Amino acid sequence: MSYLKFDRRLMANLDESTQREYIRTNRKGAYCCSSIVGCNTRKYHGVLVVPIPTLSPNNHVLLSSLDLTIVQHGVPFNVGIHEYEGDVFSPKGHKYIREYNVDVVSSTTYRVGGVVLRKEFIFCHYVNRALIRYTLLEAHSQTTLRLSPFLAFRDVKMLTHRNDQLDGSYQEATSGVSFCLYPGYPRLYL
Repeated sequence: MSYLKFDRRLMANLDESTQREYIRTNRKGAYCCSSIVGCNTRKYHGVLVVPIPTLSPNNHVLLSSLDLTIVQHGVPFNVGIHEYEGDVFSPKGHKYIREYNVDVVSSTTYRVGGVVLRKEFIFCHYVNRALIRYTLLEAHSQTTLRLSPFLAFRDVKMLTHRNDQLDGSYQEATSGVSFCLYPGYPRLYL
């Protein structure tokens, strides 16, 4: 049984679901927060937001979001959602959400055609780490999951724009990759 449970009717209504937010914190001063549909509506929203006192007294958003695309029969279905100027939402992945549960491990269940997928999220207490697990509950044909990280590496009170100082390279790491977009920031491992 969940502490809080939101069904697809609420999740599909962006006027309601983008006004409801969650926050998870740890003992090192880091946090993650967003709206319950995963649409960042504020500058300080993000999957991994950490203090970096050597750069500024404010927290810094390292990972803004981690978007998932489900591919079936060569057709991509993006279950992410972002808000742009003028109340424009794209992609509209919230329409695939069937349920959002808040507990020690929060989970979101998606249905895309014959695919049912659960995303579980844990924020670690003693290290600056977010753990995300995707479980394919049902799939009647070959299914591919594609992850797209939206990297920020910025102060929570600022927005970044295209610039020449950004280091867009990555390094291979054990079971993944790591990024560091600007000097002075820690590496982000995915």
